[in-house]
Amino acid sequence: MCRATSMATNLAVAVAATAVGCMLVISLTPSHPDADGSRPSGAGPKVTSGHAGSAARAATSALGTTAAGAAPGESEDRAESGEFASPPTGRIEVTAPEPGVDYKANGSFNVAWKNSTGEPVDVWLRAATGHGRSQRVALVVPRAAAGAASEAIVTLPKVPPGPRYFLEVATAGDGAVGGVSRTFAITE
Repeated sequence: MCRATSMATNLAVAVAATAVGCMLVISLTPSHPDADGSRPSGAGPKVTSGHAGSAARAATSALGTTAAGAAPGESEDRAESGEFASPPTGRIEVTAPEPGVDYKANGSFNVAWKNSTGEPVDVWLRAATGHGRSQRVALVVPRAAAGAASEAIVTLPKVPPGPRYFLEVATAGDGAVGGVSRTFAITE
């Protein structure tokens, strides 16, 4: 009897959830129905965006679209006011560590880079996974200086020993612009 009650309760919950879900269906209808086949000016589809990150900015600028809900010419005003910042431009070149040097896990060494983006950077430890791919292992220097030539001390985390590690220096937060070091080995 207890099992039958449990099954009936589960069925009732499933039916109620389905009914509520069906009531929440959003209908996508045009905001200006075409009665005569003509549209008022400005009634076309609008560009919408969520996070104004560098990837979103790059995509909208590459497509030549205006900012979300903005009239032509209005997006330039928003960009000038700082509402939509332009993506970082420039280049990051990692100049140290030198290739062919082995480092110990939990050890420290200097990393240096040239940064023409004017943006602060994050330094990531990456591991090559094969077939030209890699993955981020750890953030080893968060929000480093935005200077044209900078350096920081990296302390490696405890990672498995291996010959195919490298550092990525990329603009902080979005990683839109970045550079990588030569590979190095991490030993025990």
